[in-house]
Amino acid sequence: MRKLLLACLAVALPSQAQAQEAPDRFLLEAGIVGGNSIACPGRYVGISGQVAGPVSLYGMVENYRCADIAGSANRIGASALLGRSGWVVRPALRAGIEYDGGDVSPTAGASLTFGRRYGARVILHVGDGSDDTNIVLFQMGGFISF
Repeated sequence: MRKLLLACLAVALPSQAQAQEAPDRFLLEAGIVGGNSIACPGRYVGISGQVAGPVSLYGMVENYRCADIAGSANRIGASALLGRSGWVVRPALRAGIEYDGGDVSPTAGASLTFGRRYGARVILHVGDGSDDTNIVLFQMGGFISF
């Protein structure tokens, strides 16, 4: 009986450890966005999905409503996790393309994710805007992963 109990524990423990270490496949987030562009602070929603290993694909939609300008911008890209998926604070590098009212520009950035199943994320994106200006966007929001 003792051998059977030890064998069951040996089988159960690795599978539990693997379930806890397995990264989530999707992350849904929402928050506020601001920066040095002509758009006032606005809102964003985004989704990220893990592709392979530390690489994820992401998509975002930003909406802004200001006194003199209103619109939306879309961003797609890829991110690469710089730490382990089990860390509570996870840094990542991001690269993508932004579409904003007919202008398409490349962006690069970094993010810090705080939490595992749900938490907060801070993102900084830098891109080439129109008229040879650099756009810096700062995003802060919450997420839930599943």
